[in-house]
Amino acid sequence: MKVALASILIALMGLMSSGARAAGDAPAATGAPSFAYDRSAPLGVREVSTKAVGGVTVRDLTYAALDPRHGRIAVFLVKPAGAGPFPGILYFHWLGEPRGDRTEFLDEAIALARGGAVSLLIQGYFPWREAPTGGRADRQQVIDQTMDTRRAMDLLLSQPEVDAQRVGFVGHDYGAMYGAIMAGLERRAKAYVFVAGMGNFGDWSLKYWPDTAADGEAAYRGAVADVDPINYVGVAAPAALLFQFARRDTYIPEAVASEFFDQASSPKEVRWYDAGHDLQVEAAAHDRREWLARQLKLASTPLAPRVCHAAVSGL
Repeated sequence: MKVALASILIALMGLMSSGARAAGDAPAATGAPSFAYDRSAPLGVREVSTKAVGGVTVRDLTYAALDPRHGRIAVFLVKPAGAGPFPGILYFHWLGEPRGDRTEFLDEAIALARGGAVSLLIQGYFPWREAPTGGRADRQQVIDQTMDTRRAMDLLLSQPEVDAQRVGFVGHDYGAMYGAIMAGLERRAKAYVFVAGMGNFGDWSLKYWPDTAADGEAAYRGAVADVDPINYVGVAAPAALLFQFARRDTYIPEAVASEFFDQASSPKEVRWYDAGHDLQVEAAAHDRREWLARQLKLASTPLAPRVCHAAVSGL
């Protein structure tokens, strides 16, 4: 019941709020955490390098975080040849090994580029290089990371080849959790894939960063409750959602995964795989590619990705 009420609150129009929303935003909610930001603020994009991989261009870029203390955000921009219009996909990686960074989905992005898609792969900072410390601070960190992920969407949509009507998001683990928040805030993406994500930040923060419980577990959970992904995934409609879960996941109990899916808005699908939390199985990758191809109307169905990340390791 609390989750349902929170989702309703997030969906309500904040009639008393000040300032205009940018186009593509979901309605703001009075009393809900503010993920608003100035979309006209310069991204300050810098190019580190560019490399061609089998007819696909991979650019290594950075852009400025909204809060300077987070530094610069590294991304890969992967483009097919041609002028488009192409669908666009924003990828957000997991926290784990192997490839717990923006290279996680690089092979997949290159494969999708061969099928006619532009992808942007973001490097996260919370909790990757900035660890959880406590409830109030972590709540702000989630807000900051979400806003900087929204700016990654801005960067993707600023590409002249990208069709703004065919935009998707893929996230794994924490990347999926930020994607779920995005789904409740944004109206710019029409399709989201959540790979081994869950609905709250407290379970992992309290278990793997025990100092976060200094004021008690209940205090931590209460402090971050209004930024928990489960509150936002329920107001993602009309976007289509695909959930991918692992039967042998030691980090997400099946009941927690099922609750995350159950709270989500429709249209939605769920698929389970005989795998661990990393979900590094071809069946999951295949289903994801096929689903994205249908949702975003790719010009051709992408083939299975080759192992390409080694080819761009010098970027």
